[in-house]
Amino acid sequence: MNTCLQCNQTLFGRKDKKFCNDFCRNSYNNNLNRDKVEVVRNVNNRLRRNNRILKTLLEESARSVSKLELNLRNFDFKYITNVSDTKHGTIFYVYDIGYQKLDDENYLLFQE
Repeated sequence: MNTCLQCNQTLFGRKDKKFCNDFCRNSYNNNLNRDKVEVVRNVNNRLRRNNRILKTLLEESARSVSKLELNLRNFDFKYITNVSDTKHGTIFYVYDIGYQKLDDENYLLFQE
């Protein structure tokens, strides 16, 4: 006799049946992929937070912002979506908003 991979109930019906119902099948697969999903969710949350910080600064008419201000708002410089090298320097993007290092303490913000 086969048993459900999720709840261990006895299965009736087809020989190759693995789950007793859709709930057990979904629960089993969600638990199986949980680790991968959590990593992606955490990275996306950090990217969205960075994007919101930059968007808020642009809405406040800040074209230039200090590194201290970004740090105070918990901006995480490790999480970006794209990098572009131009003749004027490197531009870092968080989705549609870019920032470029002006000097050691200041960044130029702009929206694509």
